[in-house]
Amino acid sequence: MKTLTALLTMIVIGCYTSGKETVYYGSPPAPAVVREFLGISLTDSIDFIRWKLVIRPDSYELNCRYGVSKGGTNGFVDGKEVAFSGKLSKQGHYFVLQREGRIISILEINSNLLHLLDGNKSLLVGNGGYSYALNSNTPVKSDQFNLPSKQSMPEYVMAFQGRTLCQELSELLGRKAIPACNQMKWYIILFTDSVTGKPSNCLEGGRAYKKETMAKGNWETSGKMEG
Repeated sequence: MKTLTALLTMIVIGCYTSGKETVYYGSPPAPAVVREFLGISLTDSIDFIRWKLVIRPDSYELNCRYGVSKGGTNGFVDGKEVAFSGKLSKQGHYFVLQREGRIISILEINSNLLHLLDGNKSLLVGNGGYSYALNSNTPVKSDQFNLPSKQSMPEYVMAFQGRTLCQELSELLGRKAIPACNQMKWYIILFTDSVTGKPSNCLEGGRAYKKETMAKGNWETSGKMEG
């Protein structure tokens, strides 16, 4: 009876472990390192790739739609699709996805956020339209940030740009958005004190921004960051 009980316990634990998964979504651009991993032509015209990535303890599933964006929508003019699964390994905070002898590395910034990396394991840099970040569809509260640290000269001015959902974020911010708005474009400039290096003021703007009309404010850092 004890042997049977132990066996059943192992089966239940095994089923639970194998069933644990997290789903991430994102819309990154299409650089060579990503195209080569996905098996997409390097000459196809592509604005962005919509990812659905399912992460399990030792495997993954990936479904990607890609093509030229259709203006005023979240879709494509003539979208194509690629889907496959493969083996996954984790080295510290890095995921390594394998496919037919090719690999791509992804940094786990925290349990909610992944970021695609280039061949040197450096963060790929997006643009005002598309980011290399992948977001969990079941976010949890976290103050952890796992980012590689590098020795560099201090930057007294830092600029960030990107797009977010329009209706949902407008509601959270108490702003009114027209029904046709499905995305908001952001441009944020952070300034630090040139003597102390501490955060000082910031500017926030959107589409067709001008520094003289950008909203002004202050900023600060919070949470725990790990190198």
